[in-house]
Amino acid sequence: MAKYYIQSGKVSFVVCACDVEGAALWTMHRIMDEKICDFEDELISQDIDPFSLPISETEITDVPEAIPYEAMLNGLAQFGESIQVSQRGFGRTDAGELQTEDIFQQWRQLMQAVDRLHDRLG
Repeated sequence: MAKYYIQSGKVSFVVCACDVEGAALWTMHRIMDEKICDFEDELISQDIDPFSLPISETEITDVPEAIPYEAMLNGLAQFGESIQVSQRGFGRTDAGELQTEDIFQQWRQLMQAVDRLHDRLG
């Protein structure tokens, strides 16, 4: 696996992945997971059961209900419009660029697949 330097908005990570898209997707997942955990920790500290919250009226397709809408938006807000990926370091002018929206859609599809798998095995 290769090492990739990822930058976008407030996000700056070094990750190992098989390819550029995999590196961007892994970074998206790390940020989203962190924001979801922060959101759930905050609810627990306020003695609120995360599973008792009403489901948002705004529906986003292909996102499991288990992913809190607010946490997902907070995670997405950490990124800029595009994600720069380089194997040579941060701030490189020769870095590749992926659209954050495309990587976010791939992440949603992955989470939907994991949710379906969990339901089948559960």
